[in-house]
Amino acid sequence: MDNRKIEAAGCMADLTRWYRDLHQIPEIGLNLPETSAYIKKELTAMGYQPVTLCNHSLCALLAGSRPGPTILLRADMDALPMEEINDLPFRSQKKNAAHMCGHDSHMAMLLGAAKLLKARQTELAGNVKFMFQAGEEGFNGALEMVQAGILENPKVDAAMALHCLCGDRYPAGTMLCAVDGPAKASADTFSIRVYGTGCHGAMPETGVDVINILCHIQNNLQTIVSREISCFAPAVLSICHIDAGSAANILPEEGMMEGTIRTFDEAVRKKIKQRLSEIADATAAQFGGRAEVLYADCLGATINDTDLAAELFSYVKDLLGPEQTDVIGPIMGAEDFSEVSSRVPTVYMDLSFGSIKEGYPHRVHSPYFRINEEALPVGAACFAECAMRYLETHGKKGADSAS
Repeated sequence: MDNRKIEAAGCMADLTRWYRDLHQIPEIGLNLPETSAYIKKELTAMGYQPVTLCNHSLCALLAGSRPGPTILLRADMDALPMEEINDLPFRSQKKNAAHMCGHDSHMAMLLGAAKLLKARQTELAGNVKFMFQAGEEGFNGALEMVQAGILENPKVDAAMALHCLCGDRYPAGTMLCAVDGPAKASADTFSIRVYGTGCHGAMPETGVDVINILCHIQNNLQTIVSREISCFAPAVLSICHIDAGSAANILPEEGMMEGTIRTFDEAVRKKIKQRLSEIADATAAQFGGRAEVLYADCLGATINDTDLAAELFSYVKDLLGPEQTDVIGPIMGAEDFSEVSSRVPTVYMDLSFGSIKEGYPHRVHSPYFRINEEALPVGAACFAECAMRYLETHGKKGADSAS
């Protein structure tokens, strides 16, 4: 186990190079030609034969010297449509595109794991699949990869993903896991468009005021979570965008609001969506208008398999020690890795890349977000350690049961 840490530390130059190179070429959504080409080049240089599964998402397979199960390791590749405000020599070189969610670190760590595992290929009883995925930030690229066959040929028995974390209390290099199941929330993005009758602002009685309707819908929706959902079932409903009107003396013909729903329970998720539509329709009708509810970017919750989480996190604890690991609860952020976790046993862990106390106060999606690169070998080592020990344990179980 110490060997894995030493081997990963020996990859520091590569890890830093990969991270910094990728940080400078951020791309948005599913169209990642530069990023994909870079990853493919690096994997090919290691001796892999990466395959483009869909758009610019890649898969590489490492087959061990003996038969056994297959574990999938995943990194997302896309950046955010925003400007970076950091004075770094390797800052983003693209306008309105920046790796402010740390996917560049995810790719670097998975490349590191690929290098470590390639050197141990003859020791493996089974297979490791490397999933480099486009379109995590609202494009559901994971579903596209699932539909393209990432979980088949060979069939995936278990999967693991890591995400960077900053702006919290955990020192850099601390690995965190939600071992009780729920890891990331479901996410449903909704829009409510309200139709009324426009008129002069001085004569509201001649029209149907959509702004008044929008305000009442916003207030009424807040009672769903506070009065209809148990306080023991975490849920969030937030209105994040309202748009109506164009002048101070004109009541508009229509207006709209957008928001998000987050929870971990499918029954709660279904109830909130149902009640949202009912309340929007009834409130609009109450004031003589009409509402239309639409949903987009719908993701299920990412749920850790409790048995697999206990197993893989025990390997992480053995590798890093208790002072560098901690158990965390579920997080309301969402992940399209849920498309994998709903189909095979998965574990989703978080790795701290710097605490507030260490001088890393900015969380992901901040224009000031940056990481402590010293944590990169930790993630690469944990990826590799979990894959090797999972294959060793379950390959041995399969051999024992066959005999």
